Amino acid sequence: MRIHKRLTAGFLAVVMALAVCAGLGGTAVSGLAYDEKPGIIKVNSSVNVRTGAGTGNPVVTASSGAGIQLTNGKEVTIINEASASDGSLWYEIRFTHTDGGEYTGFVRSDYAVIAQTDDSFEAYLNEQGFPESYKPALRTLHASYPNWVFKAHHTGLDWSASVEAESILGRNLVNNYTSPSSWKSVQNGAYDWENSTWVTFDSGGWVMASEEIIEYYMDPRNFLTDTAIFEFLYQSYDSNTQNQEGLANIVSGSFLANSVTDTDGVQYSYSELLIRAAEESGVSPYVLAAAILQEVGTSGGSSVSGTVSGYEGLFNYYNIGAYRTTSQSAVERGLWYAGGSGSGATSYQRPWNSHQKAITGGAIWYGEQYVRVGQNTIYLKKFNVQGSNPYQHQYMTNVGAAYEEAVKLSKAYNGDSRQTALEFSIPVYENMPESACRKPTGNGSPNYLLSDLYVENYDLTPVFDRYTTDYSVIVEENVDSVVIGASAYDGSASISGTGTVSLNVGMNTFEITVTAQNGTEKTYVLNIARQGEGGETPPAETPGGETPSANSDYYFDDNAMVITNISPSTPAEDFKNNMGIENGSVQLLNSDGSEETGLAGTGDVAVIYDSNGQETGRYQLLIYGDVNGDGKVTSVDLLQIQKHIIKIQELGSVYLTACDANHDGKVASTDLLHLQKYILKMGDLVQH
Repeated sequence: MRIHKRLTAGFLAVVMALAVCAGLGGTAVSGLAYDEKPGIIKVNSSVNVRTGAGTGNPVVTASSGAGIQLTNGKEVTIINEASASDGSLWYEIRFTHTDGGEYTGFVRSDYAVIAQTDDSFEAYLNEQGFPESYKPALRTLHASYPNWVFKAHHTGLDWSASVEAESILGRNLVNNYTSPSSWKSVQNGAYDWENSTWVTFDSGGWVMASEEIIEYYMDPRNFLTDTAIFEFLYQSYDSNTQNQEGLANIVSGSFLANSVTDTDGVQYSYSELLIRAAEESGVSPYVLAAAILQEVGTSGGSSVSGTVSGYEGLFNYYNIGAYRTTSQSAVERGLWYAGGSGSGATSYQRPWNSHQKAITGGAIWYGEQYVRVGQNTIYLKKFNVQGSNPYQHQYMTNVGAAYEEAVKLSKAYNGDSRQTALEFSIPVYENMPESACRKPTGNGSPNYLLSDLYVENYDLTPVFDRYTTDYSVIVEENVDSVVIGASAYDGSASISGTGTVSLNVGMNTFEITVTAQNGTEKTYVLNIARQGEGGETPPAETPGGETPSANSDYYFDDNAMVITNISPSTPAEDFKNNMGIENGSVQLLNSDGSEETGLAGTGDVAVIYDSNGQETGRYQLLIYGDVNGDGKVTSVDLLQIQKHIIKIQELGSVYLTACDANHDGKVASTDLLHLQKYILKMGDLVQH
């Protein structure tokens, strides 16, 4: 701190008085000149910015009225220091917020570090090719741990494409009971709109994760803190730095802190067994301990009890091969694997009929299957974005598992061990957003679909379907008003745009908007044509625009408003080109309204436009056998049909029709057989 040496007595008295007065409010701010310093926020998640030093002060509000929280790595300018009433040191900071405004406020000094210029580290970051958005958090870590080594893992994968691949149904899950609704997906097959419930994909109420929470956990920039960064730590065993003392920090308070009497009658400490497993597998014992606690919990579980009925004496500490099937729970399936997969297999020291064999054999399996094939960090174990087969061979479906496991792993490194030259491999994607993806926080029912929409005494064209948003009605000339009615699947949703409406001669357009409990909206459009004096129906096309016509082999059903006779695995662009639209154009949309850029699939919507660009019709695509709407016919579709037949996950609309592979008007086991023959190239699928 720089202090001017020549002060008059009067001025000094004023300064002291100001300091005393400020102290009465819990904040003592220096009234003297202060050398401003660059700083970086250092937190695991976020920190409130307050109007004064001390948590008793209000949070600074942004222009939107929301309280300002700064996230890890945010660059600020430290403009002063102050003491709170409890004696803690606080920094007064100046910063630019996400709304573009400049603000000042206070954060406690342990939530910010003074940035030091380190030219050699900056050069290293540039050499590694880290984007600018990674650097603030890495600078913060470097200031505290100068020996840590950060390596950029350039995946070569497009960010959006990677998120989309990880959003495939069943690939990433969240707990239905503890997660807000914004963490849960409402994509086709993940949510039951009729009952406003999520479809479970694994034991214990695990449901499909939303794209927004997948983005958050996939974005490495959210985890460049001194605990979460351990999901990027290399996982190999190093006997010089990894020992029972470090293990004790991880396993403290858990069953792994105890000893166990094995089937040979000898008592072993779990730490001893983990070190032995590390020596044989080449995998860090810290990683093994964190993985076990992530899989079976701090108290252990039935997987390691040896008492599960039908699988007595078997153990599976890592839950390898543990997933629910139609005949086995996840635990039973894992123990079935531990016993030799039903065929007496002896690989990886199976059967795992002792604690030692289960811990060591599982570690050898993990080292061979993951660490030595490139998935050598917890992040890559969860999100496989390396190698020739990305997004496959992923250890866990819990979308937040890598972070949760990293927090456990970080406990092994404290004191001097944190100052060693630990190496971290941090993924970098192509075309990433400018800033880190934020964790969604919204809650409440997301159900914004109508269960019915009608105009009293008139039929809608097409027939109402909850996913179809545009409808037409024609009324006689003498009808000057009609009643629009609608109902939602979810009682917590609100509906606007219904009731008695007046009609002019010609076309009348009305919007019926459904607002879900969580604030998301969906709008349905009713085009009601009132005939003119001559009693003729107004022309469908915009005056002056030529009516489009289609010249293709596709079949257009103008009653059901669907298009069939489409081959599976047809690229969206090929589909549009094969439509042969003359005097107009066609656009292909996903069921959520976004443009389809992959394969044309069941549930996609083909929108036809005339030569003036005015919409003239909408058709849903129907590809028999493509039940999940991804455009392909695979074993995933077989599973969807099975779930429908046994009423685990019932289908509707065109997705239900797509199940009828043999066109007999029913969905039954015969359709499964038909699809199986097609997948095995033993038969064809008729598409019309």
